[in-house]
Amino acid sequence: MLKKIALLTQPLRQKGSFAQNFVVALSGSAAVTALGFLLTPIMTRIYPPASYGQMAVLNAAVSNLTLLTTLTYQSAVPLPKTKDEAMSLMQLSGVLAVGSFVLVSLVLLLFGPLITVWLDVQALGRWFYVLPFLLLFYNLSLLLSSWYTRTKEFRTRAGVDVVTSVVGRGFTIGFGVFTHGHPSGLVVGDLFSKLTTFVALLRSGVYREWDELRRTFSWARVRKAAYDFREFPLYTLPGTYVNTLSAQLPIFFLTSGFGATVVGLYSFSVTLLEIPVGLTGSAIAPVFYQKASELFHTDLPRLRELTLNIYNKLLYVGIVPLGLITVFGDWIFKFAFGARWEMAGVFTGYLGYYYIFKLTSQATGNLYTVLSKQRYLLLTNLLLLLTRAAGLAVGVYLHNVDLALLLFGVGSLVCIFLIDMHILHLLGLPVVRIALRTILLLGITLALLKGMRLGIEQLFPGLHAA
Repeated sequence: MLKKIALLTQPLRQKGSFAQNFVVALSGSAAVTALGFLLTPIMTRIYPPASYGQMAVLNAAVSNLTLLTTLTYQSAVPLPKTKDEAMSLMQLSGVLAVGSFVLVSLVLLLFGPLITVWLDVQALGRWFYVLPFLLLFYNLSLLLSSWYTRTKEFRTRAGVDVVTSVVGRGFTIGFGVFTHGHPSGLVVGDLFSKLTTFVALLRSGVYREWDELRRTFSWARVRKAAYDFREFPLYTLPGTYVNTLSAQLPIFFLTSGFGATVVGLYSFSVTLLEIPVGLTGSAIAPVFYQKASELFHTDLPRLRELTLNIYNKLLYVGIVPLGLITVFGDWIFKFAFGARWEMAGVFTGYLGYYYIFKLTSQATGNLYTVLSKQRYLLLTNLLLLLTRAAGLAVGVYLHNVDLALLLFGVGSLVCIFLIDMHILHLLGLPVVRIALRTILLLGITLALLKGMRLGIEQLFPGLHAA
């Protein structure tokens, strides 16, 4: 028995193995997720939906600016075969991060009042002007995380995630109590969290590379790195930006059509749905990206096997919990977070099944880059953007927020499923069989859960009204 246990756990004990890296990353993500679930009910009783709506707009601005200012070069750091090339990419990304901080600061000094009115975030007041600092710390943290992915130091990132989650949420709760739920508490908490993440990542080992980064810096090296990895701004950036923009479409459509409170309800529902996806994503995505980059050059059949194995396991992991929140979301949110958040639970019902495929895409999302098929990233994300925009536009035109988010969720589900299947096809996997099996599993699970809800409503007719 002991020999069998030792044999089964041998990959976990092998330093630097895929299994060990995955478990380390997963343990950190699980701790962050648990903290999120424990502290979120406290935050929802401090901050109203409108505050979450204001913060959602600010976060959308940071996400858009991050892509435009980094040109996604930092995501290329794990790919070079030599450390010298990777260091050049670090230097290039550092220059872009600092330069964008200066540029965005100048723009806000000149046009800040106009921008706040345009984004409808006047309630944030002067706190909106921390935007350049949020951008700087986030860009640098992404760069340092990419370096740790390259060097397989997943334990470092896991520890940083846990510490910064505790510090950031604690600060947000404390500031929210002091300001009686003003959205500035969410802004300050986010700023403190990003600053803590950057400092913790820097102090965890990257600072040892500072002397080499400084000593070898030259504008010629920076220009060469920009040219050698030009596919990232040419293909990865447009595709990633379109994907980010399509995810943020509800914020912009709902702000103009229904106001900050509805945006806050939607934003909160997405935040909760992102927790399980973030748990697996931060555990699997960097580890799988590093391993896929390695296997693509050395063992393509093994890459196919690993990808399909992870896809199936993520489907099994997500199908029940995300199915539950699809069917019972309004009940769960009302009980856990209070009556004013019940509608956010309804919104999760429109989006829950889409998030199952967003979860499985953690096994496929980076493969366009690994396979050097970045042009498909742009084309598929354009399809996703247009589908989502059409659904939201219909709902806003009819002034029906439920229809808008239902069409958004269904359109997203269909598109992301087709994108997943396309990537698996590029790897040479049996797509038709995989697709039919996936649809059958989802259909059976949804039918069972929906039947369970109908049965509960028949037995306890006053439950939902209560």
